[in-house]
Amino acid sequence: MSTPNYRSLGLTAACVISVVLPLSLVIFTHQRELTPLYGSGPTCFLLDKIVLAAIVASVTQPFKVSRSRNLLYAALALTLAPNATYWVAVWTSRRKDAVLGPAITHATVLGPVVFILTTFVAEMEDMTSLKSKTGSSSREAPIVLRLVRGGICYLISNALAQRLWSPTTLFYNVSDSQIYLTLAGVLYSLWLFIPSAGSTSTKTTSKKNKMKGTSAQGNGIYKSMMSMIFIGLWWAVHPYLANPILPHPLPETYTHPTYPLQILSAEQSITGLITVGEWLPPRDHNGENDNELHSARYLRASHSILGGVWTHDKVQVLDDEQPITDSFGTPLGDSIYATFVLQEAVRLVNSTKAGETGNWNNALVIGLGTGISATSFMRHGVSTTIVEIDPAVYKAARTFFGLPDPGQGKVFLEDARAWVSGKRASLETGNNEALFDFVVHDCFSGGGVPEHIFTLEFWNDLKATMQPDGVLVVNFAGILKSESTRLITNTLERSFGQCRAFHDMFDELSDEKLETEFINMVLFCSQSPEPITFRNTRKSDWLGSPLRRHVLKSLLTREVNLSAIRQDPENDRWVLTDQHNPLGALQEKQGNHHWQVMREVLPDIHWETY
Repeated sequence: MSTPNYRSLGLTAACVISVVLPLSLVIFTHQRELTPLYGSGPTCFLLDKIVLAAIVASVTQPFKVSRSRNLLYAALALTLAPNATYWVAVWTSRRKDAVLGPAITHATVLGPVVFILTTFVAEMEDMTSLKSKTGSSSREAPIVLRLVRGGICYLISNALAQRLWSPTTLFYNVSDSQIYLTLAGVLYSLWLFIPSAGSTSTKTTSKKNKMKGTSAQGNGIYKSMMSMIFIGLWWAVHPYLANPILPHPLPETYTHPTYPLQILSAEQSITGLITVGEWLPPRDHNGENDNELHSARYLRASHSILGGVWTHDKVQVLDDEQPITDSFGTPLGDSIYATFVLQEAVRLVNSTKAGETGNWNNALVIGLGTGISATSFMRHGVSTTIVEIDPAVYKAARTFFGLPDPGQGKVFLEDARAWVSGKRASLETGNNEALFDFVVHDCFSGGGVPEHIFTLEFWNDLKATMQPDGVLVVNFAGILKSESTRLITNTLERSFGQCRAFHDMFDELSDEKLETEFINMVLFCSQSPEPITFRNTRKSDWLGSPLRRHVLKSLLTREVNLSAIRQDPENDRWVLTDQHNPLGALQEKQGNHHWQVMREVLPDIHWETY
């Protein structure tokens, strides 16, 4: 009975690991570089399939390449990768196709790198001692074994890219170019050290063993010197091979050399690349408030705008009131999106105990964005607790968008599901904590939503932290006559009993737009036995804002007919639960539409500068 060849198995495992580690880093880096240009949905839509196709092509191709040449080819491909990825993605994104664009970039840039790296495993010497007729080990593994090795590389590399590298905070301060070029430098060094097949040192006869040893020693010293020289040259040259993506975190404000654009802040974080950009007035601007788009500051998470405000000459106030300012004293104007002001209409609800008296004491905001509504609540004297998963978003809101300090113990930078569950548990153990009069839930980003905080179980946990007649405000963006909107509406009405909804558009919401337009809808829901009603707005609600005056005065004209969205509300199929939650997959289908909407909001150069 034969015993396992543990040494051979160990060498095989070591070879696979030496490939899957850089391969997984390449996949992670490629995806991270593309996401700010295409968003996570379009970037990932065909990514796995193209990676798999490149691996299958590598393990089934009939041509053999020496290990030395393969190292050189891989190093060259990685040297080109930073700029090739960026510029191919820029060029394809300008064609406004969120499916074909990423696919072309994956196939032309990532595909060749995956193909070359996988070749190391595919053509690895068969360690299970396949013998040729002459007794030497065969270097041609059976096709089945090559496919198995390729499959292992695919599974492990994808798992490492998503579960190891993606959440590793160490990479927040490491650029995509640094990752690519470091891997390239390692492969160039290995290419210099590893002899090519058929080198004369492997053909030296036994009669010249002594000379061979001397020659090998001299060759080793020579290669060491060459490697040291190369490392020095590579260290000096590699910065010039980097792509034009800005360093993260951004050490100082970046001003575009040819376009009126500044990047005030940019850093990698939990939800992706968080960027604060400012669209400056045109160089020939005469200072008048015109209807052209410019003079706006925005908060960007990868390829999604989380919010923004008008700046410079577009700062407008009512009755000469003073505008709010950022942490540097720069005046800030109204929100560029009306939906955040629409959320503030919760203070106009007059059908609850707090609403009847106007004594709104305690609010919870889940999902901060630029903090437009949270800032308003605090200016109205409402004690406001903030739950935001991304520390970089909170930092940007405080630094660049005028968010006041909510106070000690009022900010929680963590996942809302865990926080709400913990809050409910704390209350149920008898802790004396104030319940929330209203909750604003705004967690839309990048064309999708975190589906785990839209389920019946989450809403039930949240209700336990609210006053019995408290009001929940939920912002949702999407096509209103869609499965995802219907699921969210039915689930909220199942949990709270009643909801009313309003849109943020400045023109009429027609039935046709319900089926085609990407629209922000804000739902107001309550367990109150009384129907939800709103008082008339008054001057003190506006905080000197023309936008607030307009949106709050026109509130009732913005109502969305929820009967056009509901479908069989008693059917559990239309209710989101932890066991039945297709929301993520449904929102991914709208990801391409959201990408196109974002490309209409800002010119291409804004998305290409990050």
